[in-house]
Amino acid sequence: MIHRMKKVGIYGYGVLGKHMHDLFPAALIFDKYTGPKQDLSDCDIAFITVPSPLSGSTLDETELEDAVTNCPASLLVIRSATNPGFANRMMEKYGKRIVVQPEYIGETVNHPFVDGRQPTFLVIGGEPKDRRELIDLYTSVYHSNIAIRQVTALEAEVIKLSENRAILYKLMQMQELYDACESSGVDFYTIRDAVYGDDPRFDLWWSFVYPDNRGADSKCLPKDVYAWEAWANTSGAETSATRALLEYNKALLERTKPSTGPRPE
Repeated sequence: MIHRMKKVGIYGYGVLGKHMHDLFPAALIFDKYTGPKQDLSDCDIAFITVPSPLSGSTLDETELEDAVTNCPASLLVIRSATNPGFANRMMEKYGKRIVVQPEYIGETVNHPFVDGRQPTFLVIGGEPKDRRELIDLYTSVYHSNIAIRQVTALEAEVIKLSENRAILYKLMQMQELYDACESSGVDFYTIRDAVYGDDPRFDLWWSFVYPDNRGADSKCLPKDVYAWEAWANTSGAETSATRALLEYNKALLERTKPSTGPRPE
């Protein structure tokens, strides 16, 4: 049986949009600000790759909801970080078919996830038939040695924010260890390699410390962790450990970065 190739669209043409375009070179592109404005109405699947910056203590959903409202493709795949519950609210409000697929493009030097041609895993959240449609599309660009975690849309949203929270925990461990070693005259990298490199229970991910660029202030960190804390607080969960990490990170950033305005409280 011959299957018709899916027609792919990309809504938003920033770093993530261009990353998806590398994966699907024939995709149609729409960006209301700077990029092409091609018609996506005939697309079977469109990847939503618009910004979701921090606003207060949560992620700003303005561009995401605008994309969901205006993208006419049959199935929308949200790659941007979202506040947990966003996709379900959009499906109920607009009657759209939506899948949440968190992105994992790294920003550090030589990051293994920068090359998206063959990731080791995918997280795909949504209704089973919609997840399968997206998986079928990926079989045209990925080989089969890939783990596929199928979850609900809400679970996918929480997974994304929780992973960045876990990264922040590791980063803050290393920052504090660095200061303790420096103040006591012990070589940080000797301790790092013995504890996180030699012991098989740990690993060396996120273990570099940059003396002139302290703390975590990437596109996702600490933004997504503030959003995680806001989500957890809505259910009355105790988040004092995460709050302490965010405050510690805020203090680290202020050591080496000029103030760009108030940070979330």
